[in-house]
Amino acid sequence: MSRLDRTRTSAHQLRPFFSSQNLLNRADGSAQFDFGESSVMCSVIGPAEVKLRDEKLDKATLEVVVRPLVGLPGIKDKAREQAIRETLEPLVLSGLHPRTGIQIVVQTMKDDGSILATAFNATILALLDAGIPLKSILGAVTCIVDSETNQILLDPTTQELANAKSTHTFVFDNKSSITSSPENKDQEEAVEVATLYSDSTGLFSEEEYFECAQICYKAVQAVHGFIRTAVQKKLEKEQQQIHS
Repeated sequence: MSRLDRTRTSAHQLRPFFSSQNLLNRADGSAQFDFGESSVMCSVIGPAEVKLRDEKLDKATLEVVVRPLVGLPGIKDKAREQAIRETLEPLVLSGLHPRTGIQIVVQTMKDDGSILATAFNATILALLDAGIPLKSILGAVTCIVDSETNQILLDPTTQELANAKSTHTFVFDNKSSITSSPENKDQEEAVEVATLYSDSTGLFSEEEYFECAQICYKAVQAVHGFIRTAVQKKLEKEQQQIHS
């Protein structure tokens, strides 16, 4: 099948990744992550003092603010704030910084599809840049089921999303290893264990949902590898600057 996105020949091909860290001087951590023409910048401030009403005695308070490309935040942005916050809360070792606050601001720079997955990936890079202790790292991927062909397309563009029967975004941690066979029961269990968050809209069968999960789980391994490499390169650059 030929995709509407002519830069890709395969239904299960991701767009090129790009990332940059330590972009904002006034933030403790910041990062930009791109899936092709979709781009999100994220800043992290904290751990820092928090208002008394938001203070938690045994852990840090996590605040997430999502800002759209243009205009004021709407219902969809508030839903994304909740999704990112609830996914990150069990991941961040907030017990190490009680009675403090960690603020995460997510700003959409360009939107050409898969923007929620792009936001998740930018957020984890910004947290790593800020030195926030984490249990593991996450990676996110979006796919759709095409309304005409029923084929699953990874990392859809805005044009491809318009033809979607259903849209699925999955967030996985990097703790579970992947097995070679899609039919293997071990992989089904690994996908279930590794899933931190999933969001599905539209019409789809149970079989289509789990097939989307399997395909996204395979694809997210490349995202995990990219994030690890990006952080490693940043650390190497910092070491060079220290010793120069």
